[in-house]
Amino acid sequence: MTDAVGTRPSRRRWLIVALTVSVALNLFFIGMIAGHMRGHRPAPPFAQRERFEHIIDGLGLNDTQRAAFQKFQSAMRQHGAAMRAANTVTWAKIADPATPPDQIPTLLGGTVKNRTEFQQDVADTLGKFLATLTPDQRTRFVEEARKPDRRPR
Repeated sequence: MTDAVGTRPSRRRWLIVALTVSVALNLFFIGMIAGHMRGHRPAPPFAQRERFEHIIDGLGLNDTQRAAFQKFQSAMRQHGAAMRAANTVTWAKIADPATPPDQIPTLLGGTVKNRTEFQQDVADTLGKFLATLTPDQRTRFVEEARKPDRRPR
């Protein structure tokens, strides 16, 4: 069926063409899958402040309750900043080569104490805020706060 000049492609040429097409299709599909995965990452969780704001938006707070919530948020910011500043100094001391190794556990204990004081201060102001809520609002607040992620999908 082929003449001496070889007008019909050989089997080897068809194999090369088939492999080339196969590689091109595989790369195309791999690219599509990678693009799909990159474009559909789960949304990052809310920051704590955003999360609380989202929760209270659904509670229908009155002015007194909103003021108590603002005090709670302010306390979180102020006490959190103070804790971070104190712990930054402590971590700098830990990183300092001149600090004796036997002082490191004491310094780390100070960071734990700072964190505990922060948590107690925030718990106090949160308690004052929750005391302003009606029993139904408080129940809804706790239910929403216990959910792991409030970010809309």
